[in-house]
Amino acid sequence: MLETAADQTSRTSPARSDGVRSGSWSYDEGPGLREYLATLRRYWWLALLTFLAVLAASIASLYVIDPVYRAEAEILVRTEDSRQLFPRTSGTSAGALIRSPGAELVYVESDAFQQRAVEAAGDEAQVEVRGAADSSALVLVAEAGDPAAAQEAAQTWAETYVAARHESDVAETTALRDLLIGDRDALQTRQQEILQPVAALDEAVAVEADPVELSRLLNQRLAIQRTLAPELDPVETELRRVNTQISSLDVDLRVLEDPQALAYVSSAAEVPEERANGSMTQSVLVGVLAGLVLAGGAVAGARALRRP
Repeated sequence: MLETAADQTSRTSPARSDGVRSGSWSYDEGPGLREYLATLRRYWWLALLTFLAVLAASIASLYVIDPVYRAEAEILVRTEDSRQLFPRTSGTSAGALIRSPGAELVYVESDAFQQRAVEAAGDEAQVEVRGAADSSALVLVAEAGDPAAAQEAAQTWAETYVAARHESDVAETTALRDLLIGDRDALQTRQQEILQPVAALDEAVAVEADPVELSRLLNQRLAIQRTLAPELDPVETELRRVNTQISSLDVDLRVLEDPQALAYVSSAAEVPEERANGSMTQSVLVGVLAGLVLAGGAVAGARALRRP
């Protein structure tokens, strides 16, 4: 019995110590830190060469890819939300002094404006307009291979917008005023035609000296006015409305004497100092991170190749 127990003890003892033996699965699984550091000391030159090659490639990419510089100019447009930032106006405005942000985006993207802007700024830069339908600002973003060209394009497009919209506003307001003046003249002519019988009596009243005859003429004039009222009143009502609109447009035209009354360049374009498609700092940072990763991979690969 004692021998049997001893034999069982001797047979089971290796199983208890199996978790700490050097040949166990948990001890040899994967590369150990000590072994990896030993491999790194052996192949440090490979890690260094890999790191420097990746870093050099990242920096060299700056000189292989064509540089792109970006400049921005911002335009503030007079809207319901931004009109407090523009000069106050007196009188009643016809509404032409308030612009719609969505309509201004459509205008800037129109072929007519873009053709005029390209003629003014040239085609060295690509220009894009950015804005929101509920924003009072338009941002013109220009990209070019030269920083000065990007700045000049963005600024020129912004100034062209301000000038072009001012010209169109003045032209449209003047044309509408001229149209209303024509309507007013036609209404006044019609008013005079209707009042022709009264005008004839007015001439007679002016020269009449007999009080009795003068009283008769005045009563006759009053009776004619009453007869003409159904035809005359609508003409005079429309005439007053047209005169009110003309006065309102006169106010608008006085405001529009200022070229920046409805829009101005609120933020001028500046010459960009760094490229938009990468910089030295960014390239070095990417090169360092990628170099460290690939250098570690190269050492691990060399270690794997050494294994029998």
